[in-house]
Amino acid sequence: MMMKVDFQSVKNVAKHPKGLVVTCVVNWLIKPFTMFGIAWFFLFVVFQHWIPTNLAHEYLAGAVLLGAAPCTAMVFIWSYLSNGNPAYTLVQVAVNDLIILVAFAPVVALLLGVSGVEIPYDTLLLSVVLFVVLPLIAGIITRTTVIKRKGKGSIGNMCWPELWRQPGSISSTKGSRK
Repeated sequence: MMMKVDFQSVKNVAKHPKGLVVTCVVNWLIKPFTMFGIAWFFLFVVFQHWIPTNLAHEYLAGAVLLGAAPCTAMVFIWSYLSNGNPAYTLVQVAVNDLIILVAFAPVVALLLGVSGVEIPYDTLLLSVVLFVVLPLIAGIITRTTVIKRKGKGSIGNMCWPELWRQPGSISSTKGSRK
């Protein structure tokens, strides 16, 4: 997936900023806090008699981690299924990848800190490096290498067939595209 991200396309954001603004606001100002609120309500109010407090804190930490991490891989699938603009989708993914580099750790630290769950900041930073920075660097290196060897047109031909081989992605979307 990271091989499809063309950071040069970020320059075109100014032409159609509404979709990008909505994506960023939802991903970084609404979704993490909503996930925290919903998880806290169910874990500490609705199911408080069935879930021990220490386990509820662990579940809450998992919900916060999921809520604060935008799924850029699924963006490609939903865009494809809705006949979206692939270039604009790449811009959204690229911008989210840039934002996650600086926003993920502080948002997670804030929400987990509010809930009393302690997580070392260096662990959060390590997770960003392992799950965002390294795949991003690998994607950039692979993209550059493939373009040099086979040309820019070969990138699109390589990625979409690989995407559809992922059974998890297909199982939730199979047959929904007209």
